[in-house]
Amino acid sequence: MRMKPKNPKKQNKTTTQGFTLVELLIILMVTLVLIAVLVPITLHYTNKASARSILAEAKNVKLSMYSVGLDCRATNTPFQDGNGSYGFAPGILNEVQTTADCQGEIYLLKWDADTCQPEQFIYIEKGYLVTYQKVNNENQWDVSKLNHLINGS
Repeated sequence: MRMKPKNPKKQNKTTTQGFTLVELLIILMVTLVLIAVLVPITLHYTNKASARSILAEAKNVKLSMYSVGLDCRATNTPFQDGNGSYGFAPGILNEVQTTADCQGEIYLLKWDADTCQPEQFIYIEKGYLVTYQKVNNENQWDVSKLNHLINGS
């Protein structure tokens, strides 16, 4: 029995090319689910990286305070001024910011003149608040994101 060769040029007219509407909807749903899962994860890790960067800046500020504090002790000039808006003696804040090469705001709350080190300060940059305090000779660092301003009036 002899079979006739199939003609490759001849195609079945009932076959369709492309995707059906159901297939397109399934692809769209899978894509939306992936986006819904990946966007929050990406934002979480981006915020975490930013917070670590700001924490590194604050630790650099602490080191700068120590360095400038030693200079103040050597020259017998005051480092802290409780009456100032930032807690530093006049001119010291600019010196600390220049030494640390930081753009954030530094608020000195408590200074130990014996060790020339801060015991408590606040650093604010790019919407993050870093608080440092020395508790029982342990360094305690807290980083929080300032999402919204609460007006008390």
